[in-house]
Amino acid sequence: MKQSRLMSAIETIASTATGFGLSLLLQWLVLPLLLGHPVPFTVNLAFAMVMTVASLARQFVLRRLFEALHIRRPLSPFVQAGIAERFRQIEQEGFSVEHDDRYPPGELGRAGAMYALYAGTSSTTPPHDWPWPGEWWKPAGRRRDLVRAFALIVAEGEKFDRDRKRGRGL
Repeated sequence: MKQSRLMSAIETIASTATGFGLSLLLQWLVLPLLLGHPVPFTVNLAFAMVMTVASLARQFVLRRLFEALHIRRPLSPFVQAGIAERFRQIEQEGFSVEHDDRYPPGELGRAGAMYALYAGTSSTTPPHDWPWPGEWWKPAGRRRDLVRAFALIVAEGEKFDRDRKRGRGL
């Protein structure tokens, strides 16, 4: 997703304000040790302000350059919807990682495949290969079904990665 200029500026200012405070603190603590004598607070403050302005300009220019060069690949609205659905399944439906790990290999993916194959079907009768009880088959329109398919296949892929990390099959 592309970030607006305003959000780039807000992110830059927040980050730099934190850096300003840290810089001021470190100058106050470290410069006397390096120089062998205390540095007046006003000098530390002035130098921190100069460096802050330079940092703001640098961060803002680099962010805009990266946006212009499309270095960060934007996610399509469909992919964003699929990711949001995956989080909804976890956060609202309670389908946690531990819950997903109880399914046999391929079952989440098969459910996703059924939603993808029958996307837009208005039949409330689940397909023959539907892996779960019929009341879990809930077609809701072509795009919504494809988003569910995406999220279920992501869940299957995540489960695969966890199983592989634990040394349980490929």
